[in-house]
Amino acid sequence: MTAHDPSLNPDAGAAAQAATTPDGLHHEAEATAASRRENGTASSSPGRGDSAASSPPQGRRKVPLLDDHKPVPGLDGVAAEDVAAALERIAAACPGTLAVSVRAVGGPDGGMPPGAGSRGAEHPLPAALTLNEDVELPLASVGKLLLLAEVAMSIDGGILDPDEPVQLIDDDHCGGSGLLTGLSARTWTVGDLALLTASVSDNTATNALLRRVGLDRVNAAAAALGLTRTRLLDRIREPRGPAHPPTFALGTARELSGLAALVAGPAGWQALMRRWMLANTDHGLVPALAWHDPEGGRLANKTGTDDGIRTDVGLLGPLAYAVLASGPPGSDDALVRAVRATGTLVVAASRTLA
Repeated sequence: MTAHDPSLNPDAGAAAQAATTPDGLHHEAEATAASRRENGTASSSPGRGDSAASSPPQGRRKVPLLDDHKPVPGLDGVAAEDVAAALERIAAACPGTLAVSVRAVGGPDGGMPPGAGSRGAEHPLPAALTLNEDVELPLASVGKLLLLAEVAMSIDGGILDPDEPVQLIDDDHCGGSGLLTGLSARTWTVGDLALLTASVSDNTATNALLRRVGLDRVNAAAAALGLTRTRLLDRIREPRGPAHPPTFALGTARELSGLAALVAGPAGWQALMRRWMLANTDHGLVPALAWHDPEGGRLANKTGTDDGIRTDVGLLGPLAYAVLASGPPGSDDALVRAVRATGTLVVAASRTLA
């Protein structure tokens, strides 16, 4: 995707009042909001009140129409409350719970990926992109970030050798995402396993690393970083049966955006974990409509996918973000639409603050 003039079209019309993707999510949200107004019910997302249904005052720049025929523009001149209202409309169309937390990171010595700016510290946009921040939701493979953080800190502290060989055992092997089930080698280094976990969300690599360091150690490290409600419950299992813990990991958007912001820092473990996350190959959720990143330096993220779960946590230029969506089984298409539509707002805010 090539760079275009990010100026907004002041005549974009009513459809331009909310961020959307070309699949009609905006229309679903408007229909849902209209139905609720007719029935006298409020939005299912707490904290915004009637502002979600209101249009920007005359003369105020609107949230731009976002589609797959144009690059995502910036939000210069758009009021923060209108961005918040657009997020409410997206959440109204989500079949379950949409949780969003965005915060600015950066500064000249902040260890940010190349191209990150430092305008966000006082800007109202990141605060506008918050919703259900403290709701605890299943994370799917985003929970692997806790494991990667522990491994990175242990390597940086000299507790773990990245070149230490780890032999795979039968119990490590797991279907779903990854490459190791199709490769012949049975021994990989700690560093190899971490890169495979981050880049292709390899379930077998995750289980081998988790067996090496231990689930309790991962959760203790997460708690030391301030993630008191975000934790792993189990290893990866495909399938997950009734005798197992109900899910791999649980957490909140606030704590996970905080972890992403930490990863932007300059310390050795932060740079190592950021390098692993920069190798992630799944950019199909929050950054789906982001501009092309030829040097691979602006986006460092981790996604999670399971039935009724779509999650994405990472760094996008000057922003740390966490977008979590959880709904009933079979709601995956709508969850993807909600996360991608939220992503267009995150991308637009990132353009404005870069």
